[in-house]
Amino acid sequence: MNQKQLPPMYSLTAIGVATFLGSALAAGYMLAKNYSALGQPRMGQYVLIGSMALVIAFIFLPAQFVTNVPAAITVMIGQVVLVLFIANKLQGAMFRSFEEMGGQYHSMGRAVLVGVIASFAITFVWVLLVVLFSGGHPPPSP
Repeated sequence: MNQKQLPPMYSLTAIGVATFLGSALAAGYMLAKNYSALGQPRMGQYVLIGSMALVIAFIFLPAQFVTNVPAAITVMIGQVVLVLFIANKLQGAMFRSFEEMGGQYHSMGRAVLVGVIASFAITFVWVLLVVLFSGGHPPPSP
């Protein structure tokens, strides 16, 4: 397989940036797209489900982690580190082979866009859940 036949993939760096901007949801999407590009869509589905489970787990963190700015930043960085560790375990060998074969990665701009879209999606779902479970009234101000 030569360079022209290799589909573009998302790099570990791009996955890290998108995760910081848009949580593990962005990472799951990007890893799933990498698997799909290499003909492994079933693995992509598993990764996407796992990333959604990770996002849900982070949603249930105690409130002091998300309302305290230093703690929230620490949680975001921790999520990036965790996702990069998992991504490297899942696709590290694929990245090395891909690079050796001359494969090209998607642009960083595309990764940022994925992260921003994931962030908006999560925010939309969160606001929707707050409205649904608060009887249509916004939560009280602190």
